[in-house]
Amino acid sequence: MVSKIVDLLYFYKIGVGMPRDIATKMRLVIEACCTFTDFGSSDSDHSLSSVVANFCDTGEQDPACALLDELDEIHGYSADQCREDDPAGDDADALNVVELIGFVRRTLVIVHAMPNLP
Repeated sequence: MVSKIVDLLYFYKIGVGMPRDIATKMRLVIEACCTFTDFGSSDSDHSLSSVVANFCDTGEQDPACALLDELDEIHGYSADQCREDDPAGDDADALNVVELIGFVRRTLVIVHAMPNLP
């Protein structure tokens, strides 16, 4: 997971990396964080969609409930960008890089890889 976080940091800071690959790594980092911290989960399925669904089911009883909106938005964005059936493949033009950088930043804040500065 550390290497994926480093890749996200490089992309965020200097733009190194293929956008579609970065979107996939962003999703994997969030899923790993949820696995290691047990965010929103009481079972063995720690996929991002499962975590978001568990948050919706448990509501405010979950200690990480404050992350629901962030996780839900990252889940929606990354699911759209990581679709296997996308004919654009790894074409950088298929992704809005500025938007991706914003989601990468949000991901890095959630996993405490960078401060949450305005």
